[in-house]
Amino acid sequence: MFNVGDVVFYSTTGVCEVVSIGEPALKGLPTHVDYYTLQPLSKNHREMIYVPVDTKVFMRYAICGDQAQQYMDMVPGIRPRFPATRNPKGIQEFYTGLINSFEIPSLLQVIVSLTVKKREVQSRNKHLNQTQTTFLRRAQEMVYNEFALALNKTSEEIAYIIENSIS
Repeated sequence: MFNVGDVVFYSTTGVCEVVSIGEPALKGLPTHVDYYTLQPLSKNHREMIYVPVDTKVFMRYAICGDQAQQYMDMVPGIRPRFPATRNPKGIQEFYTGLINSFEIPSLLQVIVSLTVKKREVQSRNKHLNQTQTTFLRRAQEMVYNEFALALNKTSEEIAYIIENSIS
């Protein structure tokens, strides 16, 4: 169980602060159920989020600065990995599996792989397809915002550091 003041990673939003725990005074929510009231710390998400304390949705403590730095140091050694199929459904399942694990190494795998792919197609004056672009942005948002908070940097600074360490 998390406590008020804890900074957590919430799967659908990213990094949030637990601002209260208890029964919120909102219409439409079941009564006699305790909720975490989460305040997103990303500039892209500003609305409060109410999550039942016994939720099955993925939540974990946000990483600290040392952990973020260790992950960033891993980036140059991550080799791109792509789906074994060209089938659009198979490609979507491949990236969905990596993203929905919410594991930082898997998210970094998506960022590295799709950044390499993006550079490759741009060298031919083309663009990533919409599916790949969506997965890349989602992984970047989750990782860059969490690392920025942990390292007291902006997400733009984290993006610059990570993307320049991808070979």
